[in-house]
Amino acid sequence: MFIKKDFMKFAIKEALKSLKHNEVPVGAVVIDENDKIIAKGHNLVETKNNPTNHAEKIVIQKALEVKKTRYLNNCDLWVTLRPCEMCLGIIKLVRIKRLFYGTDVKQLNKICNNEFNFSEFRENSRLEIYSGLSEEKCENLLKNFFKGLRSTL
Repeated sequence: MFIKKDFMKFAIKEALKSLKHNEVPVGAVVIDENDKIIAKGHNLVETKNNPTNHAEKIVIQKALEVKKTRYLNNCDLWVTLRPCEMCLGIIKLVRIKRLFYGTDVKQLNKICNNEFNFSEFRENSRLEIYSGLSEEKCENLLKNFFKGLRSTL
């Protein structure tokens, strides 16, 4: 597995920011070719009343602005939850080099509309994908959030 430095702790910090706004706790960071964080983001779906405001989309937009380019060829994306189909499309369009994600819990993917043929995407993409990083922490964030939601209903 290719990992020079573990940036998942920064993505988790972003996910924790989501909780303060009652958002699904997903956080992401983009790392440039010099191993520097160039953008951070978390879900803002509820806050902005926009179902497309996923952490990945937000952080990629910020990174494109920082790099002043339309591609992020030499950049890595670290995200706490396996990206949905929309976000994977964006990741592919901007040519992210490597994707690192924390968890892809099946029951959470159903809840988050994140169930599609990910293995097929993985096989047909040049994107390097690494999973299971800080998996337990990422998974617990999401499970506790949804458990809290159920208890308030």
